[in-house]
Amino acid sequence: MANLSGYDGDAIGFESVTRSKRSETSCSTQTSEFCESGIGSQTNFTKDCGSMVSPEDLNAEDDVLKEYPPPGLNAFLKRVVPGMLEQLDQTEKEVYESSDSDEEEVVTAKLIQEIEVNKDTPCLGSGDHKTASILSLSWSSAGNTLAVSFGQAQHEKWCEHEGLIRVYTMKRTAGDKFVHSMDISEKNCVTVLKYHPSVAALLAYATTSGEVVLCNLRDTLNLNEGAQLTSPVGCHGSRPVSALHWAEPALANQFLTMQIQNTGKRRSASDQILISAGSDGTVNVWQVNSNLKIFENVVCYSINGSKKLAAPDISCFDFIKSCPLRPFDEKVADDIFVVGTKTGNLFLCRVKNAQQMTDVKMADPVYDVLDGHGTCVLDIAFSFQKPGVICLDVSVSCMSWLPHTPCVLVLGLSGHKSPVRLYDAAAGRLLPVDGFTAAETVTAIAVNQSGLV
Repeated sequence: MANLSGYDGDAIGFESVTRSKRSETSCSTQTSEFCESGIGSQTNFTKDCGSMVSPEDLNAEDDVLKEYPPPGLNAFLKRVVPGMLEQLDQTEKEVYESSDSDEEEVVTAKLIQEIEVNKDTPCLGSGDHKTASILSLSWSSAGNTLAVSFGQAQHEKWCEHEGLIRVYTMKRTAGDKFVHSMDISEKNCVTVLKYHPSVAALLAYATTSGEVVLCNLRDTLNLNEGAQLTSPVGCHGSRPVSALHWAEPALANQFLTMQIQNTGKRRSASDQILISAGSDGTVNVWQVNSNLKIFENVVCYSINGSKKLAAPDISCFDFIKSCPLRPFDEKVADDIFVVGTKTGNLFLCRVKNAQQMTDVKMADPVYDVLDGHGTCVLDIAFSFQKPGVICLDVSVSCMSWLPHTPCVLVLGLSGHKSPVRLYDAAAGRLLPVDGFTAAETVTAIAVNQSGLV
């Protein structure tokens, strides 16, 4: 250590670089052809197993179980099996004929009952010996009550006849036959009557003197003691009322809302809307309530009144039926109604676009007039599903849609050898019917929910 000096010497530096070899490899592939193959297979395996058991193997305690087959089984099968096989053969034959047969199916109608409405009727008028005609028919919503009005179909000047409505009710005690239950008398002929579509006890009718009457048949004993409500005097100019219509709920809400806006009165849950049309060219909308004794006018429509022309003699009218199943391209406004006249004109009307008249408290709802038919329009009926106008080359006196078959019409013909016919509006042809018979001209037709005509 003593030999070491304090001088360490100069520092020496050098660069150090590490070199290593790295290899890089790149590889690319391309497939020019691609093929796919598949193989399908199906395996079906069937195995039949059978076993035989003797009564001793069952260890049955009851003597009845030891017998196989059980007593009475063979006799039961011999009695039942032939009938079952016969029924199956008959059903198979009916299905085959209905699906593959080229022959047209014939609808069969059966006469249930014939009612003589003219039996034991009061005098129709002094000096008048003509036979009374059925003027109107209406079924109740329950389908077990039929109201019939009859009188003189034509009057030379004015009506001098007594009107009569006869109500027939189906009785179980009478063998499910319609029995005469009550009469409603009027001073004049009853031109039209209409049961409410949902309230079976409400019956509305109208007379040749322009009156519209509402009857609550729930209490028939007090029918002449306040159970009848009558429209105000002169509502149709004392001219005959030709048509009645109970508004559907959607349409009734429109008119009841209109009444609230006009009067400021609150409505009741049992309020109904009744619409009447008369020969004076007006269509009146009524708010009625048999429980609260309400019979008020909502609005009076004067058909084509803004044109200052002669009032048309209205013979019929109907409001369009709103159906949610109708295709979108066939849907129209739900406030349209069509009015038919005795001169053959058809007036297209709308509730929302009615033009208020200045000189009288009326509105003109007409927005278009169709060309005349050259004859009297006797009836108008909208279909739930089928739009369009149907024209036939026969004289149709009355008609009604079948409730459960919306495209089929029941037609009453005048002066024809087959006075009652069925018409398929969807196919545009008459349906063959066997059993529809009538001795004279059919003047009124009504169909209930059960298919009774």
